[in-house]
Amino acid sequence: MEIIFVDAENVGFRGLDAVNPRIIDKVFVFSKVDSIKSYCEQKLFICLDEYPDGANQADFYIIAYLSRLLASITQPEKAILQFNLYTNDKDLIAAFKLQCTLLGVDSKITRFPQKELTTLSVVKPPESRKIENRIFNMLKEPKGLHDIENELNISKAEFTKAVNGLVQAKKIKRTSNNGKSWMQTN
Repeated sequence: MEIIFVDAENVGFRGLDAVNPRIIDKVFVFSKVDSIKSYCEQKLFICLDEYPDGANQADFYIIAYLSRLLASITQPEKAILQFNLYTNDKDLIAAFKLQCTLLGVDSKITRFPQKELTTLSVVKPPESRKIENRIFNMLKEPKGLHDIENELNISKAEFTKAVNGLVQAKKIKRTSNNGKSWMQTN
C-alpha cells in the first residue's frame, strides 16, 4: 500500500496528473488553490489546506502530517507501506527521506523536470469560466465593472478573479476616454 504526498504548491497539476493510485492507496494533496481542490474532490484525493500562507508553510505541514502518520502506524504496517512524495523541493525531499529513514519505512520521491513545469497552465474550474464568459458578453459596449458585479450578484472574490482572468487573457480592457469603463478588446 502506498501513502502518497503531493506538494501541489510545488508541482501543480503536472504532479497530480502523474499520480495513478490503486483503490487501496491514500493520496494527500497539499494546496490552497481552488481548482486543485476541485480536482482532488473528483479524484477522491484528500486535499489538505489548513496551513498558514507563507514561504515553506506547505512543506512544514507535509512533514508534520508525515510525522503524525508515521507515529500512528504499527511495526507490521511499516513493513508493507511505502511513503511517496511528489515534489521538486530539495529541502522538503531531504526532510521527508530523513523522517522515513528514522522510523524505518520505505520511501520514494518523484520529481518533475523544471522545463515541463514552466509550460504548465492552470485549468480553470467550469464555474469560473462561466462567470468570465458572462462578464465578457456584458462588455460588448463600454460599461462600469461595479454595475456588472451588482447585476451578476456574485461575491467580490469570484468577480475579481474572473475579471483578472479576462484582463490577463487580454480579452477586456479599460476604455481610453473613461478609466472606469471597460469593454472587449478588438
